[in-house]
Amino acid sequence: MSGNPIFSDYRSRILYSGIWWLISCSQMLIVHLATDLPFGYVLLDTIVFNLMFSIFIIPLWFPVRFNRWERQTWHFNLVAHFSLAFAYLMVCLSVGYLIALPVALTDSDYLDFLNISIWWKLIEGELFYIITILIYYLYVYVEKLNEKAVNEIRLNKLLKDGELNLLKSQINPHFLFNSLNSVNSRIITHPEKAQQMLVALSDYLRYAVLSTNRVYSRVEEEMENIGRYLAIEKLRFGEKLRYEEDIAVECLQASIPAMLLQPLFENAIKHGVYESLQTVCITVKIGYEGQKLLIELSNDCDDSQPSQKKGSGTGLQNVRERLRLLYGNSANLYTKAENGKFLVKIELEPSL
Repeated sequence: MSGNPIFSDYRSRILYSGIWWLISCSQMLIVHLATDLPFGYVLLDTIVFNLMFSIFIIPLWFPVRFNRWERQTWHFNLVAHFSLAFAYLMVCLSVGYLIALPVALTDSDYLDFLNISIWWKLIEGELFYIITILIYYLYVYVEKLNEKAVNEIRLNKLLKDGELNLLKSQINPHFLFNSLNSVNSRIITHPEKAQQMLVALSDYLRYAVLSTNRVYSRVEEEMENIGRYLAIEKLRFGEKLRYEEDIAVECLQASIPAMLLQPLFENAIKHGVYESLQTVCITVKIGYEGQKLLIELSNDCDDSQPSQKKGSGTGLQNVRERLRLLYGNSANLYTKAENGKFLVKIELEPSL
C-alpha cells in the first residue's frame, strides 16, 4: 500500500496546501472582523497555529495506516483516538503558544486574545483531527479495496491460466501414442517413412511445448503446425486423406488461442478419415466477416452410418471451454452434420 496520501503526488501536496491557505484566509477575515486586534497579530496567530495544525496532523497517518484498528474492540479504539487527539492538540497548542508568547508578552491585548481563544482553538484542532482521521481511514479503505480487486484479478488469471494449461495438456497424448505406434510399425517395412514421421513429430511437439508458455499464436504459425500434424497423418493414411485450405492473406497475422485448431483436426481424422473406406477431404477456411474472425473446418462423413468411434467429445468440449475462458460471450462455436459433411464453425474477435 502507498504512503501518506498527502505526499502521494504533487497534486495532493498542492491540494493540501491550498486547503490550509483557504482555511487560514477565512480565519483571518473572521478574527479581523470580530475583534479589534491589529491585523499583524491576526496574521501571526493564524499562521502560527494553522501551521502547527497542518504539520503535526501529517504523522497521524502512521497509527491509522499501521495499527490493526479492525482487530481491536471499539472501547480500545475510542480510548486510543481520545489519547491521540489529546496528544495532537497539546503538541500543536504548546508549540504554537511557545512561538506566539514572546510577542504576546509585549502586547496585553494579544495576550488576552491568546488566553480567550484557547477554547475555540481546541475545538478547531479537534475538528481538524476528526476530519483528517476520517479521510485517512477512507483512503486506507479504498486502497484495501483496490488491492483486493487486483488480487482477485491476479487469482482469477492464475486459475484461468491453470485451467487453460490443463485443457492444453489434453490435446497431445492420443496423437502422440498413435504416431509412435505408426513409427514403430514402419521402422522395418518403411524405414524412410518412419524417419519422416519422427522428424515431423519432433517439429510438431517442439511447437506444442512452446505453446504451453503462451496463450495466443498467429494464424500463420498455427497453420504451419497443423501442416506438420497432417504430414504425419498423411504418412499413416496415405491417399485416404486429402486436405484443402482457403486462408485469407489478411488473416495470417491475426492472433488466436494457441493450439486451438489442433483438437478440431484430430476430431476430423478420428471421426472422418479413420472410419471411412473412401478418400476423405478435410477443408479449412479462415477469413474475416466484419470484425469477427471466421474459422470453418469441415470433413467428409457418412451420415447414414453410425459412428464406430464415438469418443468422449473431449476435443470439441476442449475448444469450447478455452473460448469461454478467453473470450466469454464474444466467441461462438457451432457444429453441423449434413449432406455428407461435418462442419465446425468458430467466430471470435482476434486478439491484437
